[in-house]
Amino acid sequence: MIAQDREDFETACFHFSLLLRPAFPEYDGDRIFRASEAYTNALFAQSKLKDDKSLSKEETLHDDRWEPVRSDMLRMCAILDIPKSFAIETVEWFRYHAIRDDTYVKHLLEAHRVYLKRVVGNDRWYRELSGIYLTAVGLHDKHDKKVVRLGKDLMGLYYGIMFREKYGSNGN
Repeated sequence: MIAQDREDFETACFHFSLLLRPAFPEYDGDRIFRASEAYTNALFAQSKLKDDKSLSKEETLHDDRWEPVRSDMLRMCAILDIPKSFAIETVEWFRYHAIRDDTYVKHLLEAHRVYLKRVVGNDRWYRELSGIYLTAVGLHDKHDKKVVRLGKDLMGLYYGIMFREKYGSNGN
């Protein structure tokens, strides 16, 4: 998310591809990078909408510019064979988060359930991982370097749990 905050598209794509690679080892690097580009496009577009203070909450929620965000998320899902509901729930999460409406939490939970079923093969950890992710997002939203560092540490825990579930633990 840090490269995204600096509006560094190429680095953000690269970082997201590093996270997608172990989640989807069945796909080659080109496919992973195309998926990360679609996701990064969606993130950059939703950031512009979220940061547009000229609109009311209602206008932001129903702005036509959400359609390209949805299209990019659906493209990512098609590339990685993720159910479309992940794209739909993620865009709803983005929309409600943009207007600071707590409804986004429900959509974040559902997006994670779908994503984990696809990546890990089950949703056994979706509540816990969604909670960690939600906390990391909240810390990121503070825009304070020390607090953002805590969010990055939480994301390490998030991916550690997810990949331990996917690949098994080495120590037990």
